[in-house]
Amino acid sequence: MRRFMAGLLAIALLTGCASTYRARKATPSGFLGDYSQLKKGDKDQELLIYVSPRAGTNKYEKIMMDPVRIYVSETNSRLSKIPKEDLQRMVNYLDSTVRALLKESFTMVDQPGPGVMQLRIALTDAQTANRALDTVSTLLPIGLAVSELRNLATGSHTAVGSAGIEYEGLDSLTHKRLFAAVDRRVGRKVTGKLDKFDKWHTANDAIDYWASKIHQRLLEQALEGNLKLEN
Repeated sequence: MRRFMAGLLAIALLTGCASTYRARKATPSGFLGDYSQLKKGDKDQELLIYVSPRAGTNKYEKIMMDPVRIYVSETNSRLSKIPKEDLQRMVNYLDSTVRALLKESFTMVDQPGPGVMQLRIALTDAQTANRALDTVSTLLPIGLAVSELRNLATGSHTAVGSAGIEYEGLDSLTHKRLFAAVDRRVGRKVTGKLDKFDKWHTANDAIDYWASKIHQRLLEQALEGNLKLEN
């Protein structure tokens, strides 16, 4: 119980100063298969979210995480235009970041069983930041003004990049869905970081955010399951 509470506190501190923000919309890629359960999330949630009413009735303290995938939808070809080495680097980073966080609070396993949750994750969208235009439009007042107008109109600043994700948690034995989410994030114009010359800085920051979000969701579910068992 102390481990779960400490994890939640650490996540709250980390996600409170995110350098990306939620986009206005995300188009489902097909990775999750069935999207009928998902509804529009609140402002502090993913764009589309589903949590089973029974999600917290079982005690899940073990995670069986599938390797993170790249999922290219028929309607979104941006990922297909990204060099394979860049895609592999992002997948590796997302996979290793999520696993590292989950290992702090859960036992990672490679076989289904009682009390084991299966976690599926796919990177479904990514767009590089235009490093030169992003830097110029950040430093010049006219650039910031134009970028802000674009943000008001479209929900995204000039040349900042974006990334999208889909993920779900399943009971490893019954394959019943416990939760699922679709999300897309775009970069802030001023991040407080010295990373403007990394064309993938928005994708990296979004991955950090999602890794913490997934960790938080699993911690909350595990905590709820523990409380119900104790009561």
